[in-house]
Amino acid sequence: MRFRTDTRGLGVAKLFFTLVTSAGLGLSMGTSFLIVRGPFLGGPSLDPFPMMAALAVFVAGIVVLTWGSTRLFGVGTGA
Repeated sequence: MRFRTDTRGLGVAKLFFTLVTSAGLGLSMGTSFLIVRGPFLGGPSLDPFPMMAALAVFVAGIVVLTWGSTRLFGVGTGA
């Protein structure tokens, strides 16, 4: 699947997938800090429900990061 660029060749698709990859990286890093803050950094641990919510957002962040980076670098496109 190839994405078109605009008429000036700025790479709008690459910009979009860069933003998607950055968002996934930010989600996964932010929630991983919340998860490991208590046991490893001496801070308070989260309650069970917020811990599960942080884990779910972490997994979603990894999925978004993986999808954005594979599209950004063209993995599996055959090009």
